[in-house]
Amino acid sequence: MAKAKKSTNNLLNAVLYIAIGVLFCIFKASVLNWLMTVVGIFFIVEGILSIINKDVTSGVVAIVIGVVLILGGWLFIQVVLIVFGILVVIKGILDLIEAIHVKNIALIVVDAITIVIGVLLIISHWVLLDWFFIVLGVVFIVNGVLALFGKKLSFR
Repeated sequence: MAKAKKSTNNLLNAVLYIAIGVLFCIFKASVLNWLMTVVGIFFIVEGILSIINKDVTSGVVAIVIGVVLILGGWLFIQVVLIVFGILVVIKGILDLIEAIHVKNIALIVVDAITIVIGVLLIISHWVLLDWFFIVLGVVFIVNGVLALFGKKLSFR
């Protein structure tokens, strides 16, 4: 009986992985908008419940956080991506200088790619996020397919 329940659970997990992977591949970075909206709604519901339970201060704070997440979530993500891009460019430049000193061609190429990724994060972060979610979606799909056959994807 326990083995049948575990098998059904594994099948459900595999299908869920595949479904999430397909959603990531189709909707790409807009998944973040959904996530911010869902989290914002949870905060608003939590705030309403707190106000009902006579905790007005934390209820109002939760509602404000929820509204800010829904209305301004993309602004926060955009600022974080730009700051992260700047940090990646700085790290790439510092590593590139060191790679040039040791004359390691492989490191020079990797560091140049790091700088390009950092610049893309600054200039066209939404395109980079789209590609990130496509790759993440493919990983989820592969993991779901492997789970259907009783295998797990491991990066060890």
